[in-house]
Amino acid sequence: MGLRKVRLGRKIDSEILGILKSSKHPVTTRDISLKTNRAWHSVQAHCLKLQLKGAVNGFSISNINVWELKK
Repeated sequence: MGLRKVRLGRKIDSEILGILKSSKHPVTTRDISLKTNRAWHSVQAHCLKLQLKGAVNGFSISNINVWELKK
């Protein structure tokens, strides 16, 4: 079961990175969630992990989290 979680985690990361790569502007957690058909909390957690790895930049506008690929 551990291997399935790793594969799913990589798939979610890949989906997020694909969306961010195709966008010219920062994308909200909610928009990523809707495009991937995944829970907001899951997307948020994966975006934070990607930020820690140095793959994406995340910042807040008011109370909305937005994400973009690191340049």
